[in-house]
Amino acid sequence: MPLNSPTPLDEAAVQGIELESWAKMIPDLMYDGKTLYTRMKKGTKTYPVANITAAPGNVGTNTGIAQRPAFRVPVRVQSGAAIGQGTGDGDSLGRGSASQWISGDIQPIFLFSGCEITYLTQKSTNGKNRGMVAVRAQELKNSLDSFMRGVEALFQGDSSGMLDQIPTTAIVDSGTGGGVAGSATYSSITGLNNANQFQDQQLVQVFPSEGGTVRGSFRISYADGVAQAIYSTGLLPAGTTQGDYLMVAGSSGALGGSVAGIKTYQVTGNTGTVLGITKANYPGRFSTANINLNNNAVNPSVPYRAEILIGRGLGEDFENMDDFIWYGGPGQRLQITNLYQSVLIANAQDVKGDTALDMVKKHMVTEFGGREYVEGYNASPGRIDGLCLPSWGIAEMIEPSLYEFGNGVTSMPVPDPTGNGWLTSNIFYYNACLNLFNSNMKAGVYITNAAEPTI
Repeated sequence: MPLNSPTPLDEAAVQGIELESWAKMIPDLMYDGKTLYTRMKKGTKTYPVANITAAPGNVGTNTGIAQRPAFRVPVRVQSGAAIGQGTGDGDSLGRGSASQWISGDIQPIFLFSGCEITYLTQKSTNGKNRGMVAVRAQELKNSLDSFMRGVEALFQGDSSGMLDQIPTTAIVDSGTGGGVAGSATYSSITGLNNANQFQDQQLVQVFPSEGGTVRGSFRISYADGVAQAIYSTGLLPAGTTQGDYLMVAGSSGALGGSVAGIKTYQVTGNTGTVLGITKANYPGRFSTANINLNNNAVNPSVPYRAEILIGRGLGEDFENMDDFIWYGGPGQRLQITNLYQSVLIANAQDVKGDTALDMVKKHMVTEFGGREYVEGYNASPGRIDGLCLPSWGIAEMIEPSLYEFGNGVTSMPVPDPTGNGWLTSNIFYYNACLNLFNSNMKAGVYITNAAEPTI
């Protein structure tokens, strides 16, 4: 450009007066699911409970204090007055017998999740002239959704706090984590059974076995339900490998130490304990029938097989059979839908017209064998649980709600960890104290190793 020539008005010169425009919608990229909890809450009874308390009786060998459980589950475990034969000609009628009852017990489990927001964040987004959303108000909703997703994950479990077991086919990459927030490199575990069991920014413990010695913990940066992967900017605990158990933070990793989910009760066999009862002492009474499909797809006979197995255990007059539902993942729902495709095609053969018909309905099936199919994206792949809801219940001391620090206060400033007063942040928590129980394990059935479709 010649010396002293005029300067054109280029874009760089007007950046200081340009207005920024924003899309009106802010998409939420998070997975959201609480199907099983919602269905349990709707279809079962919730019982208010207290906590474990001291009580007269035998002193516990571990605690030195006699304890009374928070909630008892009574069951008739053995029948009596069995039939015999005689002559009626002066012989003995024999001694009599009668029913036997016992009770199991369960304790509510405390669950917490916290949301911390800085003072500047709240003020800089408060009001329509400062932010597109009021962050604190929005995070009250987001945090509740996140908390309920955590409860949903534990409702799938076996009472150990397990969220998933790393499959033998998974890829564990524990050497690329940058260890710094914002790092573009991640440690990762890909090929999980169900990554929707995990949440962004969740602290997870790694155990080599249930009840074993913890390897350590790591914080998930992102959970990807499509790729069945979780990522961390930090390193995974040393030794993390296939077969390890990924547990919710705070659990001991031992059976009975966390929320008793459906895999606590829907188990076949007489080993272990349930509701504090040694199953081997009462063979068959606390066992749930299993249909192992050996990697074959579900077929039309499965619902009838389930009905027969429950009938064998409880008789043809079992009164709650009509309240039986199926719970499983979207893959199994697709497999069940595929059973009906040929029927839909056959029914359309005689329809006249020159335009090809749509052979696919808008939605997949909502029933299987005439019973409701409840689809949950947290459900384990290859598994379908048949649940007789009247046999289940929720023992609840605190319903999911905001934690109160006292006198109705639900938000508190955060102390400076160095002891220098307070941080310019406030924190609130959602909490619950509850557990899930099943009083009749013979009333259920579960399908395992059902082939998953390619999606």
